Amino acid sequence: MIDLCSVRKLQNAIKELETTLKKDTGLSLNDAMCLCSISRGIREPGLLARELDLSPSRLSRILDSLETRNLVTRSLSDKDRRSISVQLTSYGDALIIQYRCAQEAVPDILSFEALSKLGKF
Repeated sequence: MIDLCSVRKLQNAIKELETTLKKDTGLSLNDAMCLCSISRGIREPGLLARELDLSPSRLSRILDSLETRNLVTRSLSDKDRRSISVQLTSYGDALIIQYRCAQEAVPDILSFEALSKLGKF
């Protein structure tokens, strides 16, 4: 059974993590998760939206923002010219490396051990 009182602590920990991420990299949590998914090879917008559990219109706004900041580019897919493919720019790739290697402290409540105490995750 999940301790419902702990849900608020989780929300606050995620907010704190996003605030730190935003301060250090300029990325929101959705921006960062999108860049990570692209770096793992998910390059089709429809698949990205499903992977991130975002509506296509929300993902489109995120991609617009990332493209404006020169973190991603969109182009016609090599496999199907009717489809769009999203790629990291060299700047986006460098940013991925920077925050994957950063020593950002993940709040203790977001550790696997803490989450497993809340219920089955």
